[in-house]
Amino acid sequence: MLGRAVTEDVPIPIFATKKKYKPVARKVNAVPAPLPDEFRIVRNIIGDPLADMPPLSPHPPPFKPTGRYTAERKEYIDSKHPGDFLWPAERDLMHQLMMQQNEAFAWEDSERGHFREDFFPPVKIPTLPHKPWIEKNFAIPPGLFPKVCEIIRTKEAAGVYEDSNSSYRSRWFTVVKKDGTSLRL
Repeated sequence: MLGRAVTEDVPIPIFATKKKYKPVARKVNAVPAPLPDEFRIVRNIIGDPLADMPPLSPHPPPFKPTGRYTAERKEYIDSKHPGDFLWPAERDLMHQLMMQQNEAFAWEDSERGHFREDFFPPVKIPTLPHKPWIEKNFAIPPGLFPKVCEIIRTKEAAGVYEDSNSSYRSRWFTVVKKDGTSLRL
């Protein structure tokens, strides 16, 4: 049904449910309590992080592929913002900034980074003593299984997912992105 033009004689399926997702009585609410000091988020930015940033020229040089910012990626940026989104001088200045700061842009999962831990320490989340939950996962359709495994391997390699010895197990599922082919976990 997806991908075909809808005409008058083709019925449109309507997916509905006749029961609530979760009864109000089972709703999980936060406990109203003050946050202990050891769990407060403290930014510890030392000095001026922008002090070493090179200045931008009012007359940017022509584009030259630099580090992660390749000619293909420049064309991709230009194709996503055609027309009068920026004036030509502003577009050249944007490309100069992206050439100078090419390490700040992640084009693939393997290029992702994280905040400096000396500026932003890892967040600690306070919890109350409770019984860990274990929820049965939804079945992965066999046709999607290789794609899902590849997404998980990519996220593990990029450091987004990491091993856990937790007592918890939450449900997760896949959805198709707007492009109609990519998956999101």
